Amino acid sequence: MKILLFISKLYNGGGERVASILLNHLCKNHDVTVAVFNNKEKTYPISDKIKVLDLSNGKRVRPYQCERIKKCRYAIKDVNPDLIISFLVGLNRFVVISNLFTRKKLILSEQTSIQAKQPIWKWFARHFLYRFASKVVFVSKSDYEYAEWLKNKTFIYNPSSYPATTDNAQREKTIVAISSQRRWHVKGFDLLIQAWAKIAHPNPDWKLQFIGLNDDNHISNLTKSLNLEKQVDFLGWTDEIDKVLQTKSIFVLSSRREGFPCSLLESMSQGCACLAFDCKTGPNEIITDGVSGLLAHNGDIDDLAAKLQLLIDNEQLRQRLANGATEEVRRFEKDKIMQQWDELITNCQYKQF
Repeated sequence: MKILLFISKLYNGGGERVASILLNHLCKNHDVTVAVFNNKEKTYPISDKIKVLDLSNGKRVRPYQCERIKKCRYAIKDVNPDLIISFLVGLNRFVVISNLFTRKKLILSEQTSIQAKQPIWKWFARHFLYRFASKVVFVSKSDYEYAEWLKNKTFIYNPSSYPATTDNAQREKTIVAISSQRRWHVKGFDLLIQAWAKIAHPNPDWKLQFIGLNDDNHISNLTKSLNLEKQVDFLGWTDEIDKVLQTKSIFVLSSRREGFPCSLLESMSQGCACLAFDCKTGPNEIITDGVSGLLAHNGDIDDLAAKLQLLIDNEQLRQRLANGATEEVRRFEKDKIMQQWDELITNCQYKQF
């Protein structure tokens, strides 16, 4: 089967990492092309079997321009695929419109929660345009059940990027959080800093570290205002997150909202004791509270600080949760999730939705 996958970029993001995993799997049995609008050299690794179609021609194509529709239409005509897959709501609407007159089979993948407050264009895309797709894939059961207006829906969890490790080596007294630079507000890093301020000074041998975040933003200023410079590090981005996580004791997901957090899966797989806000959506479908991690009341800084202190104080609890996490995350192993994608694509190939 000839498959064309659309995505804005293939670097620095959970949805992008999932797309790279899917691409590398699909190219084993299909003729695969990926169309991107930002083709930086440093991307998640993809197979040489995958053809890359750079729709930017070296220039930035702004996300709200109708130029994207023209470029998507060009890609569909050029590749002439049997199946189109589109990742992320920001691009999905352009792909749907571009495909209206070709009527190729189309799968849309949602990587963010549809239950959050959303601008009108997202509402329109999800409530009207998504009806023209063959299937819409949500990444949480919660979103699947919420989208009552869609009949052409299913849900497939995101895969864990790394195999589970049971390494019980001595770990640093560090708490880690992960996000790309521009998403600190969605990831609730300001809430995490405020929670850390409540317990940092009584724990001088512990540090909070941010992966993917540099120190030239609002969070850095907040850190300074709370006198936490000596107990907060900004590590920037790394391509070896698994190796970094294997040295950390605790991972915190302080997000205001989520789709299905890949960083949580990654941290669980690498043996971190994990703590997350019980936000919509994702954490409570991944963590069994008290068994494979801890859930804090959504947005409650005091509860987050208290549970973080509990983990700092109790090494046995950290170890028990880490062991539970490496078992829990096996539900999301790549082979299991990719099998579900294979079944969806096979159904799409032989059935008319």
